[in-house]
Amino acid sequence: MFGATPLPSLNEQLALVMKDLGQELLPEDELVANAFLETEQHVSLDDLVRILHERGTPLDPSLVARTMRMLCDLGIAQQIRLGGASFFEHLHLDYHHDHLVCVRCGRIIEFVDTSIERKQHRVCQRHGFTPLMHRLEIRGVCSECTAAVPATRALCACLAGETVRILDVVGGRGIRQRLIELGLTRGTEVTVIRADGPVTLELRGGRLALGRNEAAKIQVGPPLAPPEDKD
Repeated sequence: MFGATPLPSLNEQLALVMKDLGQELLPEDELVANAFLETEQHVSLDDLVRILHERGTPLDPSLVARTMRMLCDLGIAQQIRLGGASFFEHLHLDYHHDHLVCVRCGRIIEFVDTSIERKQHRVCQRHGFTPLMHRLEIRGVCSECTAAVPATRALCACLAGETVRILDVVGGRGIRQRLIELGLTRGTEVTVIRADGPVTLELRGGRLALGRNEAAKIQVGPPLAPPEDKD
């Protein structure tokens, strides 16, 4: 990861491995391998099937899956799960991938930050640890999805990890009174811990679980911006 010796391309590495094994790629394997190695982002099996179809070389999904299993076995590809879905990525010898994963649309943004790399290396040195590979994954919401989210929405529409501010509690007097008694008053900021099924919140240092019908009665918006530091 930290050396400066140029590494052969994955195409060259694949050719060398097949030569060592005394084997050749079948024509359909070569089509899949080329389609995969020419991509610059993570791809799913469906993505590869679509790419091959668009190139005028459609293949049965089972053949595409078989070839990708072979590339994983040969150390050319690696299967990972991001955002609840399965993808394939190139497996380089200097493997280190950092990802921004949008939990709304599934978009994956790869990035490399040299300052992060240096800090991780120093942490390994302090602990006498030999790094082999790493992955940093930050889950959140991309700019496009953020722009598409209404400023005001029901609490049940929020994602796990979001911090929001209560704007209003709607519904009949009984439900309004119950939610207010639970501390869900206007201006209160809550953090959504779980959003699939009952909505679990962090509220004033404690936890609170609401049914989805109750969470639908609570209108929320973005939290207030923290005050700027004054020198």
